[in-house]
Amino acid sequence: MMRCLYVDDEEALLEIAKEFLELEGDISVDTVSSVDTALKLISGTTYDAIISDYQMPEMDGIRFLKRLRSEGKDLPFILFTGRGREEVVIEALKNGADHYIKKGGDPMAQYAELANLVRQTVRRKEAEEAIRYNAIRFRALIENTRDLVTIIDWSGFIIYTSPSTKNALGYTMEEIRGHSVFDYLHPDDRYIEDILMYSAQKDKCGLPAEFRLRAKDGGYRWFRGSASGYLDEKDKRQVILYAWYIDDRKSIEDELVARDQAYQGIMEHLGEMVFMLDEVGRFLMANKALCSFLGRSRESLLGTPVTDVAAPASQDLMFSVVMGKLNGHHARSKHIYKVMNGQSSEVELEVTSSVMVANGLKRILGVAVPRANRVDNDNTAM
Repeated sequence: MMRCLYVDDEEALLEIAKEFLELEGDISVDTVSSVDTALKLISGTTYDAIISDYQMPEMDGIRFLKRLRSEGKDLPFILFTGRGREEVVIEALKNGADHYIKKGGDPMAQYAELANLVRQTVRRKEAEEAIRYNAIRFRALIENTRDLVTIIDWSGFIIYTSPSTKNALGYTMEEIRGHSVFDYLHPDDRYIEDILMYSAQKDKCGLPAEFRLRAKDGGYRWFRGSASGYLDEKDKRQVILYAWYIDDRKSIEDELVARDQAYQGIMEHLGEMVFMLDEVGRFLMANKALCSFLGRSRESLLGTPVTDVAAPASQDLMFSVVMGKLNGHHARSKHIYKVMNGQSSEVELEVTSSVMVANGLKRILGVAVPRANRVDNDNTAM
């Protein structure tokens, strides 16, 4: 129920207006014939909107409006004015009136229009308050977090970054706003760009990834973060990046890598091509059979995105499959890819892969066999 206060020194109009405005049952109207009485009611009662006549003996509608605004009361205000008073309308709008309506004409049409203005103005005000409240709450949240919260546009340029960036990297928002976020990435971590754009296109949260960011002192800090694409209020696509400092956790990961290298010793004796990818799709382990088939040294493969070994026709598919697995499709499955072998020829491989989780870190374990001279109709995506 919307509660309104209608102020007019013509008491006959008050009764008529009240009757018409309350017809549909969603508006409740209190009526008073003087501004002084209205001010007393407003000080102790909550109203959703004010309707006021302009020409009143003690205080006209414009002065009433100015009084309310000077006291910080931002109530929706609709001015009822006589015919031919355009200068009054202009002054009212300049001083913060939300709408005006001219008196006279068909009472039914006039008060129907007034009721609709009340509904529209109150609902708009409620929507504005909700947006303002959410904005304040969001700002309070990100300005008090210790983690990094950064908003970038579709091209990767920084629109906003939280104050915590100062403590983590040494930059203020003014120093990095308008710069490309990719300018701060370590050269070996540029693969993050593809992941961010993938997340933005899908309008969902991207998988957590680990990367290094350049601090103001020139050194690099390790972070773990995720990305989520969304459309802003102007339907412009943007990306929210959320990252937290993990330098103190790298020793744990190093221990896991050492363990993976122990597994590699076992895999070396297998005839099949075996590999392991880290949580962003880079080679973490590759056995001798795979290195020999690809004509690559193990050192050149480790840390390289798996898509680098795919033939051009399979790169998009491979990227999509790997991202899908790391984002939740963990089931064991098969897929056919074209890859470049050691003779720079395109060869089809049948790859069976699944996802493992160790200490919260995801790994893709895959086994590949050549598909040459085979007839296999199972070419379904993971």
